[in-house]
Amino acid sequence: MKPQHTILRISKSIAGAIFVGLGMFVLYENVAGAVARLGHMLGANGSHALGILPAAFLVFSQAVQTYAADHQRFVGSLFQKTLVSIWPLALVIFGSVLSKDTLTHDSKTRARQ
Repeated sequence: MKPQHTILRISKSIAGAIFVGLGMFVLYENVAGAVARLGHMLGANGSHALGILPAAFLVFSQAVQTYAADHQRFVGSLFQKTLVSIWPLALVIFGSVLSKDTLTHDSKTRARQ
């Protein structure tokens, strides 16, 4: 029974590492894309001439105007985009939970030795 239990633990550990790696990669890509879009948005409205702070204020005021025009659709869209953006975090959490059993078992085994 012990070899089967070991194979299961190793499989869970490998699956956990794959989920964590995939989740971290997709999170990185999402953040890099968001930063690039923000830089493009700030640059598209003359931020070099105006400065960063006024350009950011302009983007913020446009978001407030959109919210005021149709706040239900704005909130729904914001919620949907947030869920789509952070789904890779669920992969990281799931992978961490899978790997946790292996890590705690290994530390308990080393503590007994």
